[in-house]
Amino acid sequence: MSKSSAAAAGQTSRPLVSAWLYLLCFMIWIMVGIGGYTRETGSGLSIMNWDPIIGALPPMSTAAWNALFAKYQTISQYQILHKGMDLAGFKQLFWPEYIHRLWGRLMGVVLLLPLIVFALTGRLEKRLIPWLLLLFVMGGLQGAIGWFMVASGFFAGSTAVEPWRLSLHFSAAMVLYVSVLWTALTVSHPTPTAPFAQRGLQRLTMLAILLLFCTMFAGTFVSGTHAISVFDPAKSIGIGMPPPGYPHTSFLSDQATILFNHQALATLTTLVLLITATKALRSNAGAPIRDAGLAIACLVLLQFTLGVSALVSKMIDLGVAHQMNAVLLLTACILLLHRLRGATA
Repeated sequence: MSKSSAAAAGQTSRPLVSAWLYLLCFMIWIMVGIGGYTRETGSGLSIMNWDPIIGALPPMSTAAWNALFAKYQTISQYQILHKGMDLAGFKQLFWPEYIHRLWGRLMGVVLLLPLIVFALTGRLEKRLIPWLLLLFVMGGLQGAIGWFMVASGFFAGSTAVEPWRLSLHFSAAMVLYVSVLWTALTVSHPTPTAPFAQRGLQRLTMLAILLLFCTMFAGTFVSGTHAISVFDPAKSIGIGMPPPGYPHTSFLSDQATILFNHQALATLTTLVLLITATKALRSNAGAPIRDAGLAIACLVLLQFTLGVSALVSKMIDLGVAHQMNAVLLLTACILLLHRLRGATA
């Protein structure tokens, strides 16, 4: 195949390639929900080894289940939190973590196999291949970071993973998500929008994304330390007021401080996002910009509502929905930023 025909094949295959990348984005989004549920139910320590190949299969016999359960009984989480648990109770912990790991393996297959097929059949522009290979490596690294996180839960006296490792795992997942999403958007819309006077909106969107990322990062510490458990309006904890002793309390371990920091960041981020959305809606930049702004406005209001509801109710499902909606909100912001490519002052 000549260079010109290969380039033409790559260009005509853009809808197929972008659909594949959007599928990967969807799978990462689902993974956020699975991972959030696994964390909130304390299921993440139920599998004590990392077997990328053999671990794809669950225990297939009673003897295998008993062996895995016996291994779980040796760690501190069982001895401190679940002493006396039976095999049925262990299985309730096992399945969310198993599905979490299985979904990660499936994502690796969905990324690698089409990448090989598309590359061999000339459906990929050559400039994309090294970048997509890097994304695959990033995905593998994410699995290694996940095990690095889980391993901290096996330390003597530990009943959960270390919060900072949880934050690292989530942050790495978001970097991968944004990278895949931006690539998908660029493949489907390779030509930047004609320049228009929206540089201010572009910079404001960048600020909003940075604040949103920081808020999401702070939220992982809320999840990792179960900080919502200290919510107590009678003591002015969790209602947006600095806790007693603030700011001389620990920002990484004091639950009331962690909860307040997340709420303060969330409030600031919500205001900036609403300003960004309003500016986009009032601009004369065209329907794609206004549509992205509308999506941001709707999702940020939903995010704030879900956050307050999860805090007050302490319902796991609302907490997971809050995490997943944060990714949708980030998606809308990235979409707006991508559509602002080529903006001029």
